[in-house]
Formats: sequence, structure tokens, C-alpha cells
Amino acid sequence: MRELNEKFELMMKRLDYMEALMTQNQEYPELSRVMSGLKVGTSLYSEPLKLIQRLMSVQRRLKRSEEPRDEISRIILNVLAIKGPQNVSSLTREVQMERGTGSRVTIRKKLVELMDEGLIEKAEGHDYRLIE
Repeated sequence: MRELNEKFELMMKRLDYMEALMTQNQEYPELSRVMSGLKVGTSLYSEPLKLIQRLMSVQRRLKRSEEPRDEISRIILNVLAIKGPQNVSSLTREVQMERGTGSRVTIRKKLVELMDEGLIEKAEGHDYRLIE
């Protein structure tokens, strides 16, 4: 999975480079549009791969954990894997949608526990993200 993702990243870099060359030259403007379309098509494959990779990473970490993970922590980790960095409010909403209940205080406590375990880290601003 990781190797496939790396190949997509390399392809994207090459497409970016080729698009930049064609945009500067302006000799073949139609090729620039084609390159742009190729980039969009490639990103349609690479983004789901990244999502699957993050979800698999969370599942591996949960299996390695010596104690069973509580439901709130599992929801938080899955949301961060699927949606990327989130703040306490958005994580609270996600937990409430999944469980029917959840408070910001509880979510904050779980985030501190997950940070202490090295599973997540503070991102930019007030967001939290998975450690990859």
C-alpha cells in the first residue's frame, strides 16, 4: 500500500513539473489542459489510498495496544484518520453523532490520554492529528 502511494506521489510531482513547463512555454495550451486533467484523475486514486493507509495504521495501533480501547477513543482515532486534523468541537460533534452523547470535557480528557500514548499530536491552531 505504501509503495503504491509513493508511486502516486512521484507521478503527481512529475505531472506538476510537466504542467509547469507547458504553462511557461504556452506553445501548446491544449496540452496544459490535458495535464491538468491527468492530475485530477490521479488525485482521485491517491486520496482514497491515503485514507485506507491512515485507517490501517489506526487499526494496527489499536491491535498493538495492551488494553482494550474505549469506544470514545476509537471514534476519535477513526475520525482523525478519515477527516484529518480536527478540533475539540468537531470531534465532540462526531462522537455525539456516533454515540448519541459526548461532552467537550470528556473529549479533551481522551485527547490528552491519546497524546500521552503517542497516538495523536497537537496540530496547527487548536486541531489534533494522528501521528503517522
